[in-house]
Amino acid sequence: MFILFNGNESGSPEARLVEKVPDVQWGLVKRNAVRILRTIKHETEAADALEKLPFELWKGANGFGDQFELLYVKVPINMYLEIELEADTYRGKARWESIAEALEQTGNRIRFIGMDADTNTDGSATISTPQLLTKSVAVTRALSDFEVLTSSNGGPISAFDRIHTALHGYLKAVCDEAGFEYPDDADIAALFALIRERHPKFQTNSPGMERTTNILRGMARVVDALNPVRNRHSMAHPTEELLHEPEAMLGVNAVKSLLHYVNMKLR
Repeated sequence: MFILFNGNESGSPEARLVEKVPDVQWGLVKRNAVRILRTIKHETEAADALEKLPFELWKGANGFGDQFELLYVKVPINMYLEIELEADTYRGKARWESIAEALEQTGNRIRFIGMDADTNTDGSATISTPQLLTKSVAVTRALSDFEVLTSSNGGPISAFDRIHTALHGYLKAVCDEAGFEYPDDADIAALFALIRERHPKFQTNSPGMERTTNILRGMARVVDALNPVRNRHSMAHPTEELLHEPEAMLGVNAVKSLLHYVNMKLR
């Protein structure tokens, strides 16, 4: 089990699942904790994580005979890696600490928040859809449509057009908020280049920036290829030459990676 939060760092880090708290009881606790996070602590990101991840409340123990409660979640491997990568950052630590504090206010003092990777999921899982910092109704609607379509029988083939639309609309919204002018027919590649070159949040240097720049150049080439793929091989227009599922999945995950990157840079 990977430990995201340890409420007793001076004690044993061992956590063993003993008995799951009934779903009905956990549902009430969870609802109250989410309310505290949203309306009292104003921790939207922590509230979203608690509300949307499939957390369970467990009674736990360790080899020393200690008994306690812990919050536990099992997620697909791609989501596991994403959460693990952020776990040691300030934002990551603050998120799990806020959740633990909110649960304590409900009367449930938890010692650990832990997660495991669900290795039984098949290869159809995609990168998680980010919670974008945008007021654009069009972007929100496109993401909602994507979630509905990708869970249907059509899967990523049917949904690729909507996630592409969400990325295009989101980049436009970022440019509008920053006051950048762009042509009405600006495509994703042009908007992405404009943001990279002019937005203040993208001008800061970070360790390994030279290699990161190479990655961004590669991402720019990916972006450049998205428009013709969407126009010729997605459900955006009638065609008999739709993407096959592996290629559609590749396109969906490429778009989600870009959405995550831009969204995190702007925070």
